[in-house]
Amino acid sequence: MSSSTALLPDQKRGDQHPIFLRVCHSPWLFIGQKMLVMIRGVTTTYLLVSFLMVLQYDLRINQHGWLTAFELPNVVYMLQIIYNMLAFIWTTMHLYYPHSSTQTQTNSTRLQKMFSPPRQNPTTKNRTFFSIFYTAAVTYPHVVNFIYWAVLTPMHKTTIPVDKAFSSGSYTRFFILNKYAIGSATALMEVLVNSSIRRPEPVGAHMVGLSTFSLAYVGWTFLGYVVTDKYHYFFFNHKIVGWEHFGLNVVGFIAITNIFFIMVYGVTGIREALTKRGEARKSGGGYTRLPQ
Repeated sequence: MSSSTALLPDQKRGDQHPIFLRVCHSPWLFIGQKMLVMIRGVTTTYLLVSFLMVLQYDLRINQHGWLTAFELPNVVYMLQIIYNMLAFIWTTMHLYYPHSSTQTQTNSTRLQKMFSPPRQNPTTKNRTFFSIFYTAAVTYPHVVNFIYWAVLTPMHKTTIPVDKAFSSGSYTRFFILNKYAIGSATALMEVLVNSSIRRPEPVGAHMVGLSTFSLAYVGWTFLGYVVTDKYHYFFFNHKIVGWEHFGLNVVGFIAITNIFFIMVYGVTGIREALTKRGEARKSGGGYTRLPQ
């Protein structure tokens, strides 16, 4: 059995494979684990480097100071980095240093276990918590970009004037594209190509989880106002829109988040349908290709 083949132990049929192992396997049979490790490594490195450049632009050119830490695009960028870094480490360990509970416990095996995909534990609901975290990482980039291009840009509420967005040098173009476009592309690539995580279930729990994240950001942006006397988004500024419209805007923010969750759910379903025929048994090996 090739170490680069996307295979998993033949357990029960259906979606019995742990979500933590689905992160480590692409749904496409032509993408083996070695290739997936390379893809994840390149993606994670790019996100890290580009995020540092985005932060530098915000701090030195936009001069946002501490407001930078409270901007939703930057918070979501960090969320994507954390997820992709975790996925890269797990995929690498799963391929090259697979951990087994039967191994003799040494410092080396303990370290190996620490960086390996965790076991799915039904008593602690770690599957659901990680699924909500994953869903947030592939949903919020679309929310950020929608707000920028569909709300802020038409209303001329962007930090960089619309007419100067793509005529102020390559660094400015790099900043805008990475902060308000690349995130969506990365999230879609994760859903369609990199991981074989199935449609998030239960739907209600994920909607509640995302709504909680959205409310947490509202609290975070208010803390940013306390620290910097500024809001990143004008529609959360109660002094401008008033408390009544502030409440409506919070509801709208939560609604948009869940709308994009439904979109991600649908895209995942399309991917499952396209890759379903890829399920096949490895003859004589007791393994089966990851079911979609």
